Amino acid sequence: MAKRDPKRNPSRPARPSRPSRPRPAAPGESAGRRQHSSHGPRANTKRASLPPRKSKNKNKPTELPQPELTLGELLHPPFRIGHGYDLHRLEPLAPAGSGRPFILGGVLIDPAGTFGRGPVAHSDGDVLLHAITDALLGAIGQHDIGQLFPDNAPENDGRDSADFLLEAVRRVHAAGYRVGNLDCTVILEKPKLSPHKSSIRGKLASWLAVPEAMVNLKGKTHEKVDAVGESRAVEAHVVVLLIRSVA
Repeated sequence: MAKRDPKRNPSRPARPSRPSRPRPAAPGESAGRRQHSSHGPRANTKRASLPPRKSKNKNKPTELPQPELTLGELLHPPFRIGHGYDLHRLEPLAPAGSGRPFILGGVLIDPAGTFGRGPVAHSDGDVLLHAITDALLGAIGQHDIGQLFPDNAPENDGRDSADFLLEAVRRVHAAGYRVGNLDCTVILEKPKLSPHKSSIRGKLASWLAVPEAMVNLKGKTHEKVDAVGESRAVEAHVVVLLIRSVA
């Protein structure tokens, strides 16, 4: 008597084994070859070559057609941006030192001389106007203020820095641009800039031929760190946007 499998349910008849179905032949593969490969050793023949599968990269950015620009459009873009920076040492006023009266943005910010220090410079030492001049000249790709107005030229000794600024504005207009807006940051420990902001912005707007709303001025201290924080120097950063004039 055959032994009974203890795991098998005696009340359930055994399921007949299902015959295996042959795999359908691939394109280009004969039925004889398919039968031989499934029942015997694989024949030493090469599989029929299939066309390469095309890769589909859904994340590939769409390439937009680039507009063709003329030489005039390349040399005269609709906008140009300039950055300017300047720094001057601050020393006691003459005759105790080499400091000049503290003029910033065309305004005397220490009229009573209580601070007792001023910029050391060949011209009047207006650090803000120097930075703006460089920003304007840089935006149109011309020489900087030191090349146009050398600090060893006798005619620039004590010269009003507004002359430098107005020459830069003239060159901007000659290049076919006008000032869009101006953003300035002056960094000094003393004296305070707040009481003079309105006067400085008004002068700058007049020289640049823009509404006063297009001129911004920020004053920052240097938290008593290094020469600026110790009231031994003053510095200015400027960014200007130029707009191409309508012909």
